[in-house]
Amino acid sequence: MNILVTGATGFLGSHLLPELLEKENNIIVLKRSFSDTWRIKDILSSLKEYEIDKIDLERVFQDNSIDVIIHLATDYGKKNNNNIIEIMNANVVLPSRLLELGTRHKVKAFINADTSINSLYSLYSASKKSFLEIAKSFSANYEIKFINIVLEYMYGERDDDTKFIPFVIESILNGSEINATGGEQKRDFIYVKDIVKAYLKVLGNMRNFKEKFIEFSIGTGQSISLREFISLIEKAADRGANINWGVIPYKKNEIFDSKADIRTSKRLLDWQPSVSWKDGLRNVINWYKLNTDKSSLKG
Repeated sequence: MNILVTGATGFLGSHLLPELLEKENNIIVLKRSFSDTWRIKDILSSLKEYEIDKIDLERVFQDNSIDVIIHLATDYGKKNNNNIIEIMNANVVLPSRLLELGTRHKVKAFINADTSINSLYSLYSASKKSFLEIAKSFSANYEIKFINIVLEYMYGERDDDTKFIPFVIESILNGSEINATGGEQKRDFIYVKDIVKAYLKVLGNMRNFKEKFIEFSIGTGQSISLREFISLIEKAADRGANINWGVIPYKKNEIFDSKADIRTSKRLLDWQPSVSWKDGLRNVINWYKLNTDKSSLKG
């Protein structure tokens, strides 16, 4: 298939792309001219790239007969102090434009990376849910399948160190002090390679989906508190964390339990997670121990 991927230089994209290439797909990626490509530098030559800030998006569809759009690009708001315009551009405007062009150019399916967090939690989650409402309208009125992948808390190698788990791992390995909330929040932590397998299952089963809009929740189906998960990280790292629990207050709309209902994913995709938290964290810790100075990787 000819697959257009956004967010190719990001955490999930860097794990998914090699698997897509392994299946002999033709991969077209959208990226900004100033994107840091350190995660995918070894496969860049196998990708067809377009710099999204320098071209008209329609050119991508005119140049290529695209079968599927996989939309992974997102703005969490962490690097721009929750600038609402930047968040909306990344999480609503860009995917809406791609969906519009996809319907015009007969793209078969749009696969969207969504969040399990509700719209009240943050501007990020609100923007993701805003786009989802637009997508439902498109799938109801145009001939394009929209497949919504609702992701729980993913973790793995090469993640962004502004996120909580990579930050904790680096702090443990560096012996740094961590200020945290009470840590009672429960999350469904899912290893990134299990998520990649779910995406491959979606691609392999698309012809069997009768509905034009379909949603899959991807997680382990189990939740664990942040305190307990950090205890697992400490065991995998074989050293303790220096955490000041309760120093940071909970958010106003804090979510205290989130976990995936994976029954549909099991039934329609024949997918379920295979990597335990223990094994996943061991892989991540080993990677961080070998790559404590990631700047050397970025070159």
